[in-house]
Amino acid sequence: MENVDFTRICLSLALVVGLIWLTAYLLKRTGWDKRLGGVRGTAGGRLQVVDVLYLDPKRKLLLVRADAKEYLLLANGDNTTIIDSLAGKE
Repeated sequence: MENVDFTRICLSLALVVGLIWLTAYLLKRTGWDKRLGGVRGTAGGRLQVVDVLYLDPKRKLLLVRADAKEYLLLANGDNTTIIDSLAGKE
């Protein structure tokens, strides 16, 4: 009886760890990890992410502030394109 209980505990633990891993993988794959984490820049630095708009799992628009200028960037996988350069707050 002890071997059966020990095996059942080990399999249950493996199932729970597997479900946690699968959930984390799916959240990361679909981009929800960053949405839930709240990607924002710090107010004291020279570079700040002002806002992020997720277009789909692979593409997003970023509004980035560098010193006194703001840039609208399109991040598409490994490529990043500057869409527009805006005048920032002075």
